[in-house]
Amino acid sequence: MMRPRVKVLYAPGVNCHHETVDAFRLAGAEPSICNLTSDVLSGREKLTDCDLLAVPGGFAFGDHVAAGRIFAIDLIYRLKDQLLKILEKEIPLIGICNGFQVLINTGLLPGTKQGIGQPSAILDRNASALFESRWVTLHVQDTHCLWTSGLSGQSLTLPVAHGEGRLRLFGPYDEKQTVLRYGSPDGTEDYPQNPNGSPGGRAGICDPSGRILGLMPHPERAIYPWLGSEDGLKIFRAGVGAVK
Repeated sequence: MMRPRVKVLYAPGVNCHHETVDAFRLAGAEPSICNLTSDVLSGREKLTDCDLLAVPGGFAFGDHVAAGRIFAIDLIYRLKDQLLKILEKEIPLIGICNGFQVLINTGLLPGTKQGIGQPSAILDRNASALFESRWVTLHVQDTHCLWTSGLSGQSLTLPVAHGEGRLRLFGPYDEKQTVLRYGSPDGTEDYPQNPNGSPGGRAGICDPSGRILGLMPHPERAIYPWLGSEDGLKIFRAGVGAVK
């Protein structure tokens, strides 16, 4: 059986691409790093030439203006046709931390009718006004998100490392799109269990189709036992399993 092809999208300042590649490889896929500037914007590669697409964490373009904003602008104004093709081809997509910020800025999440280039949410500064870096407990909700298929009701231990993670939703939103919550099955806004003050304890959300997932915690940093947890591998395995 062919191993699903994964593109891990790199831009200057991204720093979790190698860990994300390792996670997908362990999950049974064939991942490769795809450079936004030298591969995609140059026309050498297309975002759609894969079975799965990932936007990893880091500080793309130095997080100038706002976290994930410049990366998102490139996607919206220079690659909108490819983003639309991703939706048309139903290619599963995951955005982790900075990648989640990118997907929010593009409007791909939460995926309301406003469409690409019309964000209906922001990931605001943490309520603590601090960069939060530590382990957290997440609870998987009962949703149709393919990235958490078979994980409903489980608790996962993953690390966070972000300064802008407080999810604020401004448009229509179906609570069934909330995939992960901090601290308890119903979520908590209490610090430090909730590291950023996200309302409802929302740590990760999907689009209405369940194919696009964005989350602030880092599953790619929890894939080996010597890291303290292997729980992150469950998310990658679910995503890979959905396209096998």
